[in-house]
Amino acid sequence: MTGSGLRSQLSRWRDVNGSRWLFLRFLAVGGLNTVFGYACYAGFVLLGAPLWLAVAGATGLGLLFNFMSYGGLVFGRTSLVLLPRFLAFYVFISLANYGLLKLLETLGLGPLVSQALLLPFLAGAGFVVMRKFVFRKEPPQPASTPAQKW
Repeated sequence: MTGSGLRSQLSRWRDVNGSRWLFLRFLAVGGLNTVFGYACYAGFVLLGAPLWLAVAGATGLGLLFNFMSYGGLVFGRTSLVLLPRFLAFYVFISLANYGLLKLLETLGLGPLVSQALLLPFLAGAGFVVMRKFVFRKEPPQPASTPAQKW
C-alpha cells in the first residue's frame, strides 16, 4: 500500500472510530441526563411541590442541563444561539415518540414494550439530529469581498 493509501485508510478508521466514541459519549451523557432529571423531579416531590410543578420544574431544569451536557460533553458547542434548535429537536422527538407509541398500540403492543422497542431507534435518531442539526459545525464563512463592479 502506498503512503497516501495508508493515510487514507487510517483517516477513514479514525473517522469511524471517532463517530463510535462520539455515540458512546452521547449514550453515557444520556444516562447522566436521566439521573439528573429524576433527581430534580424527586427533589421537587420531596420538597412538597404539587405534581404539575414537579414535572414542569424537572422538565425545565432537565432541558437546560441536557442542552449543556450534550452540547459541552458530546458535541463541544454550548452557545445559547443553538438553544432554539435544541428545543425544536425535543418537541420533534417527543411528538415522534408519541406517534410511534400510538402506532404500536394499534398493533396490540403495550406501552412499556413499545417504548422499549423504540428506545434504540429514538436514541439513534436523536444522535443524528443533534449532530447534523442542533450542534452541527457551521461551515466557515467566506471572507467578505468588496462588491464587484459590473
